[in-house]
Amino acid sequence: MDTAFVVALSIGVLSRLIMLNVDKKQYPTQPNVLLTQLVLAFVASALGALVVPALLEKSYTSITFLSLAAEQFRKVRESRRNTLQNLEDIQLVKRGSAFIEEIARTYEVRNYMCIVTSFSTISLYHFMIKEFNISQNNSLLISGVFGLILAIILKKLLKRKSISDIADVRQVEIKFVDESILQVGDLKGITNVGLESDRQRFLENGIGIEIIPKDNNYINASVLYDAGQRQAIVYNIYSRVGLFRDDNEPAFVPLPRRHPQKQSIMIAYIPIERDVEKVLEAVRSCPILSSSKGRNLSINYKIGEKGSV
Repeated sequence: MDTAFVVALSIGVLSRLIMLNVDKKQYPTQPNVLLTQLVLAFVASALGALVVPALLEKSYTSITFLSLAAEQFRKVRESRRNTLQNLEDIQLVKRGSAFIEEIARTYEVRNYMCIVTSFSTISLYHFMIKEFNISQNNSLLISGVFGLILAIILKKLLKRKSISDIADVRQVEIKFVDESILQVGDLKGITNVGLESDRQRFLENGIGIEIIPKDNNYINASVLYDAGQRQAIVYNIYSRVGLFRDDNEPAFVPLPRRHPQKQSIMIAYIPIERDVEKVLEAVRSCPILSSSKGRNLSINYKIGEKGSV
């Protein structure tokens, strides 16, 4: 087997392994999911590494393999979407369709990253030999290092911003007014909690969260307005610290509400373990969804100024 092919293949798979470290922070990974991703990374990397030698042999029909790969990875995206949607009904806190689509798209894109890194590695190898007459060993070394650097660059480029980049997160007080109306911070009317035992659980174990847009900026606030983004936030808390409720306890479903004056988001949450810092960190680490971006770009005044709502 050609050594250059093996190196390019290894760089492609390694680039996917680098990105798997990000997955563990955001979505729980099981051994079967990990194995699936490694197999797909191997296939994608092999395709990327085979294209250049095939083209050098003037086998131009080999380019059709890339179109087949793209179609296959779109099916992987669809399969991942369907799997997560099928699991929605058994979740105590749902991911939401926007978050599911974001996860599915991420799985597809990272397979393309394997193709790009392996293709670039072997392309540079052949280019240095053909154009500069560099020895095979030196070409392998240089192209291998280049492939690793490219993988790190792509990881940084594909890394999404999180809530901590656009908002400040702090703990606020939970209390009840008018006997049963839940108030978080200074926002009244989150929900109506009828049972005294339920209200007591909120007061003893609940944590009030306020997510405040940075710089009083409507562009940042618009991300938090998005219903899919709010659902992603509460799911991220759930996936990190759990939720102290059962299926038949609808009163404890976290409901993110917008503060109409401050444009902040208020959440009353009951984690399994009442660790305030862990809950706040779970909010800060939630990724910003692509579907929540790009709104209110023309609003050039600050929150609270004349003309704000």
